Amino acid sequence: MRRSRHTDQEIAFLLREAESGTAIAAICAAAHVSVGTFYRWRRRFGGLPPAGVARLGEIERENARLRTEVTALRQALLASAPPESVPARQTPSLMPASAMTPIPFRGSHASVGRYAFLRTANR
Repeated sequence: MRRSRHTDQEIAFLLREAESGTAIAAICAAAHVSVGTFYRWRRRFGGLPPAGVARLGEIERENARLRTEVTALRQALLASAPPESVPARQTPSLMPASAMTPIPFRGSHASVGRYAFLRTANR
């Protein structure tokens, strides 16, 4: 995602201006942003005070750091796990013969589609 040209504090200031009665079109023209961007900011930051906006930014950065750390730990665990502890997927050739027999359907073929259960129940 592209970084904003405006800091979170500037965005909070622009949102407070709108709450005080300044026209949104004038705010958007002065800040060189579209009206859609302004409303996205309003939806994201809502009624947060400037301190809350700053705290939200810190929390988002911390979450991103923790996500990368969890991903790195997950990769390390998968790399260090012995191959026999990772369950292998069953291939059709390893399945028992009873599991490979076709399921009997009413009629000569399986009913497929949105209302398949109705077509098979009425036969």
